[in-house]
Amino acid sequence: MEKPTKTVRVSAGSRIYYFDAHKDKKGQPYISISEIPRPRNPGKKERQRVFVHMEDIDKFASALSELVTHVKNGSEG
Repeated sequence: MEKPTKTVRVSAGSRIYYFDAHKDKKGQPYISISEIPRPRNPGKKERQRVFVHMEDIDKFASALSELVTHVKNGSEG
């Protein structure tokens, strides 16, 4: 994977999230979202990663926005 064109880092308690903008081999943009737990013990960090490709970015953003609103409003169901 090439170096990201832009990175946003979010520190959240015992975890760090990275939102990275990349371009694939064809020059198409995509986003990777990584979750890295802060190490309690020295050694290998466990990284979880999700890739969101250009054709899905609007759907992903819409779904995320919907869920953020749902959670902030304390809605159930």
